[in-house]
Amino acid sequence: MTTRQLYFITAIFFTALLQPIVVNSQNLKSIVDPIKSQLKNLEKENNLSGVVLIAKNGKPIYREAFGFANLPDSVKNKPDTKFNLASINKMFTGMAIMQLVEAGKISLQDKVGKYLLDYPNKAVADSVTIHQLLTHTSGMNSFWEEYDKVAKEKFKTVSDYLPLFANAKLSFVPGSDFYYSNSGYMVLGLIIEKVSGQDYFDYVKEHIYKPAKMINTDAYELNNAIPNLATGYTMSLEEPGQWKNNIFSNLAKGTPAGGGYSTVDDLLNFANALQNNRLLSKESTAIYTAGRVKFRDGMYGYGFMEDIINGHRVIGHTGGHDGIACELMIYPDLGYTVVILTNGEVENYWEVSNLIKKQLAGSTPSMDNFFYTKQVIKTVCDKGYEAGIKEVEQNLKKHSVRESLVERYGYKLLFEKKTNQAIDLFKLNNHLFPNSTYGYYYISEAYRVSGQKKQAIEYLKLYMQKEPEDNDAKLKYKLLMK
Repeated sequence: MTTRQLYFITAIFFTALLQPIVVNSQNLKSIVDPIKSQLKNLEKENNLSGVVLIAKNGKPIYREAFGFANLPDSVKNKPDTKFNLASINKMFTGMAIMQLVEAGKISLQDKVGKYLLDYPNKAVADSVTIHQLLTHTSGMNSFWEEYDKVAKEKFKTVSDYLPLFANAKLSFVPGSDFYYSNSGYMVLGLIIEKVSGQDYFDYVKEHIYKPAKMINTDAYELNNAIPNLATGYTMSLEEPGQWKNNIFSNLAKGTPAGGGYSTVDDLLNFANALQNNRLLSKESTAIYTAGRVKFRDGMYGYGFMEDIINGHRVIGHTGGHDGIACELMIYPDLGYTVVILTNGEVENYWEVSNLIKKQLAGSTPSMDNFFYTKQVIKTVCDKGYEAGIKEVEQNLKKHSVRESLVERYGYKLLFEKKTNQAIDLFKLNNHLFPNSTYGYYYISEAYRVSGQKKQAIEYLKLYMQKEPEDNDAKLKYKLLMK
């Protein structure tokens, strides 16, 4: 059987996964109102900043902006504000590859070296397939550690990034494991350029953004004055109460792996174009969006994530970085599309995403544990550490605590200079997750900020035993010991 025959047989199988299932009409107001109310609370109580859109059958039923695009000048986010997408851009790279496959210009099972004849890493060129690059099973790593050492403003083209990762050894035999690889998607960008004869950014504009009517989407060069962009903000642990922007941790320009900008309406337009087969045929769209390898609680496909929530298929992608947390969710059988774009701390995005999923598709144990953890956090903040431990012990058989969420709220309390409550939350995490690492670092910071030097030293030592290569921690230890 030829690759092309296999391709179309697979397409027929996966096409059924995209077919809409007729569902009973729902009271949209009863779905939207609780979401709207809780997001307003998050904006007021926890600095939610961003824009959220929910559409039914391709038409928005809820769209609202929160917080600030420019925090120090109190410039509010608007429904059409452009947000950094981080890894959501991988959808567009996957789409471009699938368009070239559909046109017969490449095969998913072809090796990198077939198209990039002078690719400097022979192991990658000779053994890694396009399928493996798309599904993060190539064995390639990511380039962030090397990127942090260089002048970011020099990286404007896809090929500019090649020296950062081209000579790195593969972490495993291609196809034998999974490692989320931004480097792999940069190679996909190079292949798109080689096969299409176009600059990557020109290709996606012409073949994806334009036909999908995405008029506010691009990989903007951030040293230019681009209107209506949201700056990302994070809370400073070193200077409690001080917000930090993400300008110096951002890419200077978006890439095939991430970092472009878009709006909620443009992403809805992309979802609509996708489902109406305006960018690919029905068969190719099915192949493009199908999950293929295990990823978190779901599956990863060709630049798309796939999950099943109470029998409802959800496809899309997430994105995250400093001051960036976003998601596109498409519910083919329910007819919903959700876009979440935020420019603040990640715990707000987590809550928005869980809240909307719960309203649209029903709760799951994971969602229940998220909201239960928030309840435990409130108990600790209101009544102290012992009360929190008691509540957890009473519910051991029903729920589990989300370590990362407790950690994030402890971080938030430190930022708000509520050090005693922060210490109690970090104590809770260390009690529940004694083998974790960063809990020891954060509780050391909390004790340091509160002036309890002895305890700060004790916990920092425990952290360094687990992370002996952390030079910043070693420096802090020396300063504490003076």
